[in-house]
Order: sequence, then structure tokens, then C-alpha cells
Amino acid sequence: MRYPVKCPQEALLNKRGFTSHYGIGVCIDIFTGLVIDFEVLSSYCHVCALKEAARHEGKITEEKIDIWREKHDCARNFCGSSKAMEQEAAKRMWARSVSRHQLRYTQMLSDGDSAAFKEVVSLNPYPEHEVVKLECINHAHKRMGTALRKLSAERKLGGKGLGKLTASKCKTLQNHYRGAILNNQGSLDRMKNEIWAGLLHSMSCDDVPLHTRCNPSWCWYRRAEENGETPESHRLHVGNFLSQEVGQKLLPVYHRMSSDSLLQRMQHGGTQNANECLNSVIWARCPKTVFVGKSRVEAAASMAITTFNEGASSMLAVMDKLWLESTIITITTIRETDMLRITKADTIQSESAKHRRKNQSTAKKVRGEGPTYGAGMDI
Repeated sequence: MRYPVKCPQEALLNKRGFTSHYGIGVCIDIFTGLVIDFEVLSSYCHVCALKEAARHEGKITEEKIDIWREKHDCARNFCGSSKAMEQEAAKRMWARSVSRHQLRYTQMLSDGDSAAFKEVVSLNPYPEHEVVKLECINHAHKRMGTALRKLSAERKLGGKGLGKLTASKCKTLQNHYRGAILNNQGSLDRMKNEIWAGLLHSMSCDDVPLHTRCNPSWCWYRRAEENGETPESHRLHVGNFLSQEVGQKLLPVYHRMSSDSLLQRMQHGGTQNANECLNSVIWARCPKTVFVGKSRVEAAASMAITTFNEGASSMLAVMDKLWLESTIITITTIRETDMLRITKADTIQSESAKHRRKNQSTAKKVRGEGPTYGAGMDI
């Protein structure tokens, strides 16, 4: 996970295409959701930049610069582009997994366009064990929607009228794709069959019913047939069905998104939700719109990971290590913070999807971040 922070001379908005001087790589356990290891990379040292500026202005001599360099602990620990930080962080954490944690990371759950997996494979940290790549269901779900909308725009498949690939139809097909993966974990054949069933179901009409692959648990047509009833008209259930011409043009997308290699990597049913959650925790402690040094980024990452793993109460142990006395007010406040966090999490889970989308849209407008992610975009 890259966590970019801007330098003063750079734009405050932090989005793809901008250069980042800091990056945080995090290793999170798939089963427990806890952070095991992290690495902070920096391609910039503010002290070095100030000294270099003073040298150019003639305020300091070369001799003094050389003496200072011998004693200086430079914050720069990475030479390369910001795009390469993710791969470098992964290589460092995989290389030290045995020596530091006595663990072997045998699987990597990442999005489809992550280059970190190739770097880890080339590193070959465990000659006797193979590192297997897993796919994030959420990212595959987003890629499916992106591919459908892109195809609709490029081939002019959308618009008004029967048989068109409208925005709502793209959303329906995208959600069915995700449901087919989640509901058929452990069976590659059933997963693939239901993905294609979603496309055929959307192309069905009264004259050409295509429900042979459908599951009665979600298909009204098959459910009526099993009950010995005459199925109702498709217009009451399918509405704006896809025409045969439009459906044929969607075949390349479905072939690509239902390949055995891709579906095999999603048999686990896992997502990168923990990654995104931790990113927001770090972001709250070290805003991307404010320039800070590497030590501040490391402190924010350490505090965020500690809180993420064990809650705010973990800070009591940190204070104890620092020989700081914890008063009753501190203990009470920290416990109340944990209770508030748990209550808030339960409340968010119980809210409707409509309210969650509204809150996310409002938060983006308040932060003024602009577009920061697009499924399938290069990392």
C-alpha cells in the first residue's frame, strides 16, 4: 500500500499521476486482519535539501558539508520512482519474514494490476515454498463495472430504447458478477456457470428465454418452472433486456473476467478491506495534504498500526514502556474511545447502502481529494 505525502512545492491534492516522496508498505494477515509488518520508504530528506540549498547560496562550504555528511543520519532510504515503492516495500518485508517473524508468507492478496507480486516471485524468498497470488474480489468487481461502462461508451451500446446497455444494466451485471463469486466459493465450475447465467438472464425475453443456467434461488423463471407454474412475462422482471447484438459484444469482457486463472485466485473470497481501513487510520493521523518529514510518517504509521491491531487501549502499554504514568482520566478516555469506535462500526454496518454511498460522496467533497482511484489503473 503506497501512502504518498506531498512536498511543499508540489500540489496539495494527492492523486494518481503525482510524484510521492514517501510510501508505506504493510503486510496484513489474511485470516486475522492484523498487521504483521510494515516498511516506510522515503526518497527525500528535508535536512539534505536544506543543506544543499545553503551550499548553492554560498552559506556553507564544501568542507563543512563533507563533515556534516559523515555524521548525518539521512532519511532517504529509497532511490527510485514513487510507483516502484510498492514493489520495494514488498521485497523488503518478504526478505526478512523468517529472520524477524519466523514466518513464511505463502500467499499475496492484491489487486489485479499490482506489480509487487512479480517482484516477490523474482526474489524467491523461500526456495522450498511457492508464493501464490490471490485476487481481491472488490477489485475484480470494480474492473467488471469499468470494463462494461468503457465498452458501452466506446461501442456506443448505451442510450435509450430496448436492448441497450444502460448504466443501470451495467450495475446489475457488475453486482451479479460479484454475487456469483461470493455464492460459489470452492467450486470453479459453479462460479463460472453463474457468471455466464447473469449475462444470459439479462438477454432473456418472452420470445427467447435463456434461463437454462440460472439458479432458482435468484431466478424467478426457474423458480416458477420448478413449482409447476407458468412463468410471468419478462417485462415484469427483466425490464430492459439486452439485445442479442449487444450481448454478443459483451462476450470478450465475460471471457476475460471468467477465465479459470482469475476465478481460481478468488476462491478464497477475500478482499482488501483491511488495507483500505488501515489507510484511513494512517490518513487521519498524517493528512496527505500537509507536508511532513519521514519521522512523522513513521510515527503516524506506528501509532495507526498499534491502534488498528489492538485498539486505543494499546497506547497504555506504549506509555508504560516510556515510563509515563497513566492517570484515571487517560484510562477512562482511552476506554471510551474504544467503545465509541465499536459502536460506530456496528452502526455503519447496520446502515443501508444508500446512506453509505451518500456519506462517502459527502466526505470526498469535504476533503477535496478529487479522483484518487480507478479500477484497473496502473499503480
